[in-house]
Amino acid sequence: MASVELRPGDTLNIVWTSVQDTPLGVKEVESSFAFSYDELLTRLKSKGRAGKSRRSGTNGARFSRIVALSTNALRKGKWSTGADIDRGEVFTKLMEKFHELDEDEYKNITSNARNSILSLYEQSSFLNTEQKQELGSIVNAVGGLSH
Repeated sequence: MASVELRPGDTLNIVWTSVQDTPLGVKEVESSFAFSYDELLTRLKSKGRAGKSRRSGTNGARFSRIVALSTNALRKGKWSTGADIDRGEVFTKLMEKFHELDEDEYKNITSNARNSILSLYEQSSFLNTEQKQELGSIVNAVGGLSH
């Protein structure tokens, strides 16, 4: 792999070829982008969040990522890696993380996380009564339960 060094005043030209199917047959096309040092630096500084949403660094968003991992693990009984879990421990950790949130962070919990919590609540045959009640209070707190 080649290493490229760019200094002030330099321009980076990125060139690639692609194959296009046309009505007249297949043709190879060369395309390119040119970026000046200053332009790249400006883009990198302005996109320091690398395409992440405005709320991706909030505690509510972090909790949403935990919800994604733990609700799947609770349903399947395994982590996404295939490792076995202790459902009680995973549930307890999920609840602890929720209780660490300030109430004003609830708005930063993603809709996918809200739906996952609600779905877990509605299909939680593996949870005991106390766990189901605790999960229900969280569903209500984040505005996910309307019935």
